[in-house]
Parts: sequence; C-alpha cells; structure tokens
Amino acid sequence: MIPNRLIFIWLGQKFPWSGGIAIRSAFQVQKPQSIWLVHEGMKQEGDGWELIKDIPGLEVIPVEDSHFDGLNDDGLCLKLFKELKAPASRANLLRLALLFKYGGVYLDTDIIAVKPFNDLLEYEGFIGVEPVALPADLFKGINPFRWIYCGLQFAFREFCARLPGGYRLFRLAERGFSASVNNAVIGAEPGNGTIHQAFQYIKTMPEAERLKRYRLGTRLMQNVTHNKSSKSMLVLPARFFYPLGPEISAHWFKPKTNNKLDKLILKDTRIVHWYNSVEGRFLKTKVSAEWVEKNPTTAFSALAKEFAEP
Repeated sequence: MIPNRLIFIWLGQKFPWSGGIAIRSAFQVQKPQSIWLVHEGMKQEGDGWELIKDIPGLEVIPVEDSHFDGLNDDGLCLKLFKELKAPASRANLLRLALLFKYGGVYLDTDIIAVKPFNDLLEYEGFIGVEPVALPADLFKGINPFRWIYCGLQFAFREFCARLPGGYRLFRLAERGFSASVNNAVIGAEPGNGTIHQAFQYIKTMPEAERLKRYRLGTRLMQNVTHNKSSKSMLVLPARFFYPLGPEISAHWFKPKTNNKLDKLILKDTRIVHWYNSVEGRFLKTKVSAEWVEKNPTTAFSALAKEFAEP
C-alpha cells in the first residue's frame, strides 16, 4: 500500500500563497498522516508560509544528497540534479527519488484537493492522464499529416481556452486528443516498479537529451508507462486530477464561473490541477489572496476561499 504521506517540493526562496492553498486543501481534505515540504533555500516567511506553518504533521525538510541514495541508478539522478538549472527539471528527479525511497503521494503546488483519495492508496502506484496535443510519441515520428493534425488540435484548444464556456466545447472533442500521463500527481509505494523503470530509462537516454526541458518529467513517465495501467502503476482518466486540461484550465479563472463548480468538477475528481502556466499566459499576474478578493466570481476563488485562512 501507499503511505498516507503527502510530498510537496519547493526549490525557491519564497513559498507562494497558491502553494499554501495547495497544502492546506490537501491537509483538510485527505487528512494525511504527515506532509513533507521538501525545499532548497526556502525562507519560512511570507503569505504562503503563514497559511501552512501551524499545520499538524507538516515536516519542512531540506534537500539532501541522501535522498538519492539507493535508487539503483549508479548515482545518475543525483549527478543530474546537481547539473540541471531549471527548478522544474530538478523537481522531476527529486519527486521520483523521494517516492521510490519513502513512498507517498507527490502533489504539485498548483493543485487544490476536493475529495479524499484513500481508495487509491491501496494500489502499488497511481498517476493520471491529461488530454494533450503534443504527446511524447509524436516526436518519435516524422508523419507530416500527424503533425498537421496535432497543430489543428493545438489551435482548437487555444480557441476553447479563450471562448466563454469553451470547456464545454472542448469536452465534446476531448477524446480526439492524446490521453498522456502528467507527473503533477503521483502515488507510489516504496520501491515502486514503474519508478524503478524510469531510473533505468534515464540511463539509456543520450546525455544531451537528459538536459532538455520536459524530458525527465511528463515525457519520461509517458515513455515508461506508455499511458497504460500496469501492476505497479494505475493510470487514471483525466477526470481524476485534470478535469480541465492544459490551457482549458484558464476557465477556473474566468468571471461568473463560481456557480459552475458542479460542471467543472466531475464525479471522480479528487484533485484539481489548475496549471500555474495560466498565471503568465492568461492572468498576467500571480494568483494571490488579493487576486481572489478582486475576482470573487471565479471558480478558482470559490475553491480557494475555504482554505484561505490559516
């Protein structure tokens, strides 16, 4: 079984307010035995820290080389962790190391928990898919017609993201998109077989390829799982963690969506991953308590307000 331990990672100095909402929601909804916030140089101050500092069971743990011991990877992941510069790429490796060594459920900091997932802890591991226009296997071929088709999907998704109520239109076409795993939510028992395969896969990658964006994150897990369930990793439909997929997640932040949560959140949804890429692309600002106060009719504000007080 997977331990009821939640693992968050922050490789920056200021822990964001939205990260505080993520941890508070997961604590209140899931009621874990412990929460690990694994960090590198994080200052214990600011509005994000104020939201979480008094949470029972919260352990603030600095990154250590020992987190990468015993991975059966010949020390490669620790070497890469020290070579990589982008925090997201480094966090991709660290989450796999922590899950393999200790077990638990890793969650990105751009999530809000809406329903407990204790039933999923009975498996050896779990991960979820999202509807994507550019899956990992696309880059393994040169079929021009498939590239054109994916380009059209990309444009259609952008249209749906900006169209008022466009999430409804997108859901009608969602089955035509590639259902590919995302590593924003991963549960695993210690020594998980799929994560072990991921370490072995990294060893086979060309050295230059390991340093490229996304290669050690979503694409790695897509290549290892082939987006299908196995004995060691249950692959769940998008509705579990990604009820609004990439770009479409902009609808969490649109006015007059606070009364549409029953349409945006689906029956099986346990986690809402809202994709912090929307902050730059659509909002042009970081989500904050002030933003929520100024935008009370958004679905995001309706979800966050329950967890906005320390």
